[in-house]
Amino acid sequence: MLTKAPILSKLIFITVLALLFLTLFDSNPWWKVVLYALPATALNVFLLGVLSPRGLPPYLSAALQGLAAALLAYLFGLTPWFRTTLGTLVGFALLFSLGELLLASRFSLSPSPDR
Repeated sequence: MLTKAPILSKLIFITVLALLFLTLFDSNPWWKVVLYALPATALNVFLLGVLSPRGLPPYLSAALQGLAAALLAYLFGLTPWFRTTLGTLVGFALLFSLGELLLASRFSLSPSPDR
């Protein structure tokens, strides 16, 4: 089980990154992007719990989490409620993956069996 500090850092990271990309480049209101960050964080934590025990290399796990976050943004973009573009989604996934690698090394985000 993950502790609160890494989950909160993921939420802050995803919110800031989504605000940068999805608000600045795709002109979504900030409150819609913050609402997007909540399920994106939940998906990211779920994927972390699924991928970590499998022993995947950190760069592959980070890439899959970045793709999942971009795919979720794409699914939000299929509605008239949210806007996304292909270029923004690609940049979002790449920067998300890079940031995820940095977060994983900083907090060593892996579920520990003793918690």
